[in-house]
Amino acid sequence: MDKQELFHPRVFDNREWAIGYYKRNSKNITRVGKRFASLLKEKGFKGGRILDTGCGFAAVPIELAKAFPDADITGIDLGDPLLDLGRELIDKEGLNKQINLIKGNVEKLDFDDNSFDLIVNTFMLHIVNQPVKMLNETERVAKKEGNIMLTDLNRGFFALMMKKFRTSYTIDEALAIIKQSDIRKGKLSKGLFWYDYLCFSHS
Repeated sequence: MDKQELFHPRVFDNREWAIGYYKRNSKNITRVGKRFASLLKEKGFKGGRILDTGCGFAAVPIELAKAFPDADITGIDLGDPLLDLGRELIDKEGLNKQINLIKGNVEKLDFDDNSFDLIVNTFMLHIVNQPVKMLNETERVAKKEGNIMLTDLNRGFFALMMKKFRTSYTIDEALAIIKQSDIRKGKLSKGLFWYDYLCFSHS
């Protein structure tokens, strides 16, 4: 089965749609944040500057902030309704001083080279127009000794039953895109629904 076109906009710029997306996906994306935090603790990560490229409603930044209270976290997204929703959730958790959400394009990051100790990217590879450009920008702003964590849906068996998986890449397709980019060498792991591409400075 070939990759199909997205059935939703690339930029979630409708408040009603954004809230629906949050209700459908908040638990799963929160789990990603908890899983990332656990992996980072295993690697001895303590904190620093963190960037979430395509942060949506900030579920991952919130979990990382809870796990690493000394971290300074920035989340970027092009969808104003999602950013507004994320700010509401951050405020509810009392994490305003730790997390800052701003409007930004993952394919053209407005940050200096070598700026972040950790960059996370969740479910964005199959959504952006230019995934190689996004990965190149990710590599550019990550510190040389920094960490990069990417996860996305896997177009595998579940694509036969659920349309959202039909819009994602297979693992082989994702790896081909990664190899075209400048992003540093990492390790691939996979679950039933997803795959991770993880680049740790101390593996």
